[in-house]
Amino acid sequence: MYMPPRWMAPLLFVPGILWEAALRARNHLFESGRLTARALPRPVISIGNMTLGGTGKTPLAIHIARLLVQLEATPVLLSRGYARHARHRCSIVPPSLPVAVPACELGDEPALVRKSVPEAWLGVAADRFEAGVRIAAKVPGAVFILDDGFQHRKLRRDLDLLILDATQPLEANRIFPRGSLREPVDGIRRCHAVLINCTGAGDAMMDEIVGRVHPRARVFHCQQRIETVVPYPEWIGGSAAPAPVRTPVFLVAAIGNPRRYERDVTALGFEIGGSRFYRDHFAPGIDDWRACWEEARSAGAQCLLTTEKDAVKIPADPGVPLMVAVQSTHVSENHAFREMIRRAATT
Repeated sequence: MYMPPRWMAPLLFVPGILWEAALRARNHLFESGRLTARALPRPVISIGNMTLGGTGKTPLAIHIARLLVQLEATPVLLSRGYARHARHRCSIVPPSLPVAVPACELGDEPALVRKSVPEAWLGVAADRFEAGVRIAAKVPGAVFILDDGFQHRKLRRDLDLLILDATQPLEANRIFPRGSLREPVDGIRRCHAVLINCTGAGDAMMDEIVGRVHPRARVFHCQQRIETVVPYPEWIGGSAAPAPVRTPVFLVAAIGNPRRYERDVTALGFEIGGSRFYRDHFAPGIDDWRACWEEARSAGAQCLLTTEKDAVKIPADPGVPLMVAVQSTHVSENHAFREMIRRAATT
């Protein structure tokens, strides 16, 4: 999770104040109607958050895409494809289209959605409206999932979902670059529903903040946990069958909230023998994975353990003992959440 060191506070004060003013001015222009959002011809479900770093947007997008498949709709992920090679290309990817290196061509998050939900279409572009228009012309039953969409106000949405991680503070926080907030906390009032990613610590406080800031919001609670641990070759082949894991394990990840990953692995009962965490979206090469294994062996670890978001970026089998933690999302109010998605998909 991003948080600047204390010694930088005086240097970031003025930039932070100016950026917050710009955000408030932009939001006011949209709310007053002087800036307007463009509407796609099919329903749009937006998933976003209030803070920098991982709050669980991608696992939630996968969960919603699977719900849409069950509801006999066609899920379409609209994403900017962060860190992909061809950043300015508009990539329209139907389920049947082969992609040689998905993480490089599409970005790691769209590549993971594609692997997890083979029925989904992808629209990966800086201009997500353009991608959506092109896909809507091809897919009559499309339902769009706008990835990281809460601050992307140029596109109208039928359901605005906000996922909040109880381990990341809201009111005891500041706007970037002084803190990890993407915008002022009162921006929560724009959403239709909030999902609190429960951790057991701080959940009640998050409920209280949401209830006070946006009392009309529907509030759901979810848990995103590691369900199984699968050897990398089997995971690539599509298997989700669990396998025995020799501990201690050595964690390798390039995600927004590595401490939550560390906590989740510990909750499974695994002993952690060490870790190497890269910046979010970084794609370690084969040499990096082998260097991690050498470090792990020196620390007495028996294997490497990584996330699905990282595994999808590996260019080839690195030839080291590597396991993949397969995560899933469980919504406590499952029936009500499914019904909300169904209603949004049929608007």
